[in-house]
Amino acid sequence: MNKIIAFFKTHYYLLTSLLMFFSFPSYEALPFRLFPLFAWVALVPLFNYVRGKGAREVYTSSFIAGLIGNFLAFEWIGNFGAAATGGYTVIVAFLISILTVYFSIKIALAEFISRRFESLRVLVFPSVWVAVDWIASIGFLAYPLPFWGYSQYPFIPFIQMASLTGVMGITFVVILFNYLLAEFFAAGGFAKRPVRNILRMREARRIAILGAFVLVVSACGGGLLYVNNGRTGRDLRVAMIQSCISPWENWSVNRFRYLAELKRQTGMSMGDNPDLIIWSESATLETISYDYETGNLNEFEMEVLSLARNYERPILTGEIGVTEETSGPFINRYPQNNAVLIDRSGEVVKTYAKIHLVPFGEWFPYEKWLPFVKRIAAGFWGSSFVPGDRPVLFEVEGRRFGVLVCYEGIFHRLCREYRRMGADYFINITNDGWTDTYRGHMQHFSASIFRAVENGVWYLRAGNTGYTASIDPFGRVRKSIPILKRGYLAADLDFSLNRRTVYTIIGDLFLYIAMAFVAVLALIIAGERVRARRGKSTRE
Repeated sequence: MNKIIAFFKTHYYLLTSLLMFFSFPSYEALPFRLFPLFAWVALVPLFNYVRGKGAREVYTSSFIAGLIGNFLAFEWIGNFGAAATGGYTVIVAFLISILTVYFSIKIALAEFISRRFESLRVLVFPSVWVAVDWIASIGFLAYPLPFWGYSQYPFIPFIQMASLTGVMGITFVVILFNYLLAEFFAAGGFAKRPVRNILRMREARRIAILGAFVLVVSACGGGLLYVNNGRTGRDLRVAMIQSCISPWENWSVNRFRYLAELKRQTGMSMGDNPDLIIWSESATLETISYDYETGNLNEFEMEVLSLARNYERPILTGEIGVTEETSGPFINRYPQNNAVLIDRSGEVVKTYAKIHLVPFGEWFPYEKWLPFVKRIAAGFWGSSFVPGDRPVLFEVEGRRFGVLVCYEGIFHRLCREYRRMGADYFINITNDGWTDTYRGHMQHFSASIFRAVENGVWYLRAGNTGYTASIDPFGRVRKSIPILKRGYLAADLDFSLNRRTVYTIIGDLFLYIAMAFVAVLALIIAGERVRARRGKSTRE
């Protein structure tokens, strides 16, 4: 026992791993609903530990803390039911490792740069953090869900700052506070004369400036929320169906039973007189739009079209799209993860193919060159989709909207592009049933709040198993359906609450400034090292 205590005393940075778990939505039990507060202190043990350590120790401790923390917080990624066995577990372990590499690079790079620019440490750590987060959000392995800023989604007044800086600004502030708190404890903390310890910190004035800025922005956001006190007019009413279709049952065998449930909930929603019916991703695994175009509709597809015609309401639903590619005398057909809009007369009017596919889930990077990777995960549903090539605006009742399929809701740049194209609101259709956890549902949902705040528009989220909700332009959840509960949600949209935000206009300018700051410091260090080597070779 004494050895265990001694181990954790010398490896106290592991406390960061535990606090990482509590920093993101974990369990529904009341004590853990305070998770946003943990994010403000989670990194303090690690920041304190790495200061003054050698490069190898910094990276090793960061990697270990990140590996354990990411696994505890995001292990639900591996909850793929029967598919979460054997080879697929290897793929999940690989994805967790990628998150860990990003995490450890943030700490190691920030510590490396700040040792040369000691007076700028307070800005180096959060700047490096958001710069690496940007790298994690691009490329074929893009997975920007673990952004630290997402942990703050319940703090509505505070996150209004995202309308200026995007979620990266929220991340910056939270990481900065972690660093300042670590410095405070390094200076003596509360042990003796805490006021003096604060004043001794070089960052004391910066703390005051940052605090004043955050308070002003939060106060402005809170003031806007007070003026818009929750009453909503009705410019458009939608009905979102949460059907709770199992992602693991055989679709072809059970599809008409699923359709019966969709029809039942849709029929019940007619009592609220909606202008648009929204079904989730995977509500239908048929090729509706392709078969409509080729005149080869099956019985299931004809029933879906007739439902829109009978109720005289447009239906937006997920489907399996088909794209064709001509290769000589042959026509190759590839599946896509689509959203399709059926108008009130039962005609297919427009489709959107998901652009950001889930790596190793919906497609396999470099599968032509690494076919064994796909064989390892053989049997996982939907592993050969082809991505769409452009965003598409839909229109119902004179109001335009952009569709986000599943985890596309975590890509802030796509939402901003929709808004700049003229979208009045966003619709996210998703199927999180495979996560099989409260954590998976809520961590995915948390990003939705920021997409609404960043762009100042309504955000509608129709989930197969949840979390189905309507979110106003300030990030407030107006209505919702509990996770894993069948039902429908009738939501009214008041477009007078929409606003054009600074973030929509300037985008990630704040992020680019932080990245430029890091790049300049890195170039200075590189230049000094080159000159030092040249000087050494000249003397020799």
